[in-house]
Amino acid sequence: MAIEMTLEQYEALSWYAREGTTGDQRRAISTFLRGIEEANSITRHFLWVFWQEAGSALPPTAEFPSNWPPEYSLSIERLDRPVAKADVEEALSTRANKPVNIMVTTDPGAALGWQELDSYFKG
Repeated sequence: MAIEMTLEQYEALSWYAREGTTGDQRRAISTFLRGIEEANSITRHFLWVFWQEAGSALPPTAEFPSNWPPEYSLSIERLDRPVAKADVEEALSTRANKPVNIMVTTDPGAALGWQELDSYFKG
């Protein structure tokens, strides 16, 4: 038996599947979803963004990247094209006040491969 759904329904399902997960759980779900996406010719582009706010102290419990404050993090997903620097800047303009030390990674678990924003989008 096959199940059919719209792309919008699939996006909602994948969002709910990852909601509340962290690290290895999120990575496992992303691997599972990638199999579905490949079978359906869907390419997901994903980027985590962590930052600090200029002039604001981080909570004493903050530890990069394992215990980063959620108010200084966001994720961006696109199905139509790779995430662009403009996408990050637009997202930060709505979520951050004075973002500094902006770091990004494509790791769904938010643990590996962190790079500075400008280095990631270089070249």
